[in-house]
Amino acid sequence: MPVSVNVKNFGAVGDGIADDAAAIQKALDHGADIVEIPAGEYRITDTLLVSSHTRIEAHPLARIFSCGDTPKQQGDFLLSNRNLSGGNCNIVLHGGVWDGHHQGKYNTKNPDLFAPNAWSGAVLNFFNVNDLVLEDLIVADSVTFFIRLGKIENFTIRNIGFRGEPSGFNQDGLHFSGFVRNGLIENITALNPMQTTDDMLALNADDSLERLENRDLLRGPIENLIFRNIYAESCYTAIRMLSVTAPIRNIRFENIRTGCQKFAINMDAARYCRTPLFRVEDHPDGVGEISNIVIDNMQVWRVGEFTGPLICDESNSENVIIKNFQRLSEKDEQPTAPTINTANIPDRSKQGFAQAMQKFLN
Repeated sequence: MPVSVNVKNFGAVGDGIADDAAAIQKALDHGADIVEIPAGEYRITDTLLVSSHTRIEAHPLARIFSCGDTPKQQGDFLLSNRNLSGGNCNIVLHGGVWDGHHQGKYNTKNPDLFAPNAWSGAVLNFFNVNDLVLEDLIVADSVTFFIRLGKIENFTIRNIGFRGEPSGFNQDGLHFSGFVRNGLIENITALNPMQTTDDMLALNADDSLERLENRDLLRGPIENLIFRNIYAESCYTAIRMLSVTAPIRNIRFENIRTGCQKFAINMDAARYCRTPLFRVEDHPDGVGEISNIVIDNMQVWRVGEFTGPLICDESNSENVIIKNFQRLSEKDEQPTAPTINTANIPDRSKQGFAQAMQKFLN
């Protein structure tokens, strides 16, 4: 039978005042198969580290939050897997409210994106993990990314809610960096209007790794993923696929329903970001390696004043299929804005995305 321990038996108080980090860490280090976190408010002053073959069972009314009076630095999170270099396996995080506590004094993003040793601002971090499960939980009040993932394989992420007042930039929902393979992601919901304030689903095979949000991540392939049942009333961008030279391939999106302040689909290769990834003059044939993408049953509408296209295509791509796409005119606040714009693709006749969209629009 699996061995289970309760964090209260290791001294966790759960009153929102006591520092429960050490007690919960002792429970995680006990070696039990299951670590239970009952209902309560747990103030955390240091990163909780999860080892392989561990299942965390948190009560739905367990709020685990980042202490706002503790200064943060690079490598700090509310919770992360333990062995980032050697890797972990078989980690399950089930239940609970995992709160970045953006309102805290020291829970802020450094205005200098390249400040040495600056905190990433992400709430949950999983890197170099095989067999990861995240399910039935809420992630709240992030400073930047709600959940940051890289170099993970064979994973399931389901029944996740993002909650919190819009409080800053770069609040990506699920942020995937390089070397992510073989995953199912379903039932992902933004629980507040105007969330997420950046990409709801970010597939960033390439990115600026010098920025504080991305330090310790890698550029590399993202492949073999299924996304389904995604909802946001008014997120910033629903789907970003960012590729310059690293591939994004074999991805399926099903049942996406989102209001968007900016884009429903963004494939601009970060050309307009504060930290561009390449010089246009060095790539006369364009950039991007995006292939074998299916987007099926997507309902979108524009929220706010932006009048640019809902779909921005400025990346080389092949075999991208969009079907059952619907723009909801009764909810669209910019009905005359274009649905799609393609640019910076030298030979559009070879670009699967442009071909698919042209056929769709006809």
